[in-house]
Amino acid sequence: AAGGVAIVQPPGAGRPWSAPPTTAAMHTPEGRRPQAPFASPTLVLAQSGSDNGPKTYVLSKVRQIPHVDKPWTQGLEMSDDGQLVETSGDYPEGIGSYVRVVDQDSGMTTRKITDGLAAPVFIEGISELNGRWFASTYMDHVAIEYDKDFNMVKQHPFPWQGWGLTRSPDGKSFLATNSSEWLLHLDADNFQLLSAKAVSCRGTTVPGLNELEYVDNFLGQGPAVLGNVINSRVVLVVDPATAQCTGVFHLNDFEPVLDSEQSGHHVANGIAYNRANGNFWITGKNWDSMFEVSISEDTYGLQQQAVSMLDAHLSLLERAAA
Repeated sequence: AAGGVAIVQPPGAGRPWSAPPTTAAMHTPEGRRPQAPFASPTLVLAQSGSDNGPKTYVLSKVRQIPHVDKPWTQGLEMSDDGQLVETSGDYPEGIGSYVRVVDQDSGMTTRKITDGLAAPVFIEGISELNGRWFASTYMDHVAIEYDKDFNMVKQHPFPWQGWGLTRSPDGKSFLATNSSEWLLHLDADNFQLLSAKAVSCRGTTVPGLNELEYVDNFLGQGPAVLGNVINSRVVLVVDPATAQCTGVFHLNDFEPVLDSEQSGHHVANGIAYNRANGNFWITGKNWDSMFEVSISEDTYGLQQQAVSMLDAHLSLLERAAA
């Protein structure tokens, strides 16, 4: 156990997965680099189909609003009734974690929720499921449940290092990430493991998917999970059934790129799908702005910069692991 929470073992495995640390790590950008992946050969799944390279996409800015107070964005979600909801982690330390509802015209905070988030809790992803809100936490081993009006209902044991969190295609459970390459399918009642698949792209596994967004029918191509790749401007489009990437795009054209992003500051993080109009909201940690964008397929293959950026990121990971 870690922090009083039982660590889930993979089905049929002879030993436990790598457990979250028993003591809280510093919530610094440097602490958010991908950790060693889970080591469990029983969960390595055969890849279905061929990997002919991901599709690329074109993003067009619809509008731009201030990212008021420049939150350290960990989660971004559009509610069923059209509210834009953002979570901000406790960084710099002492600011405190919180959930906020964002005015989509002014960027102002219309409501700020801190219930269940007293220090040292560090909030991560957030997702709406069956009229309730669920937020994961980084090293705190709890998930916080709120009702539709953000009144805290309870805290649940969460036996994972919290990163991204989104609903699954069945609408009854969650998909989550935890710094490794594994896309975790979690029970909504107790956050125990239902299954896991290794995210892969261009023939290699991809660790460090951070903020996640599930889309029922992405551009008419079927279910997809969109995920920010940690410490980069790259977003993967992942088939939730196989965890293979089917597409990639980049966010370089929206907020100026800073050198500090290589160490985890000012990184892109946050994708929210607006089912009402098909657009997306994007932002990043301490960004100046939030952007509503439309996404379309790059039918002429002109957006290869995203593929090059992904290749460079994967190459960097391979060198670091060598």
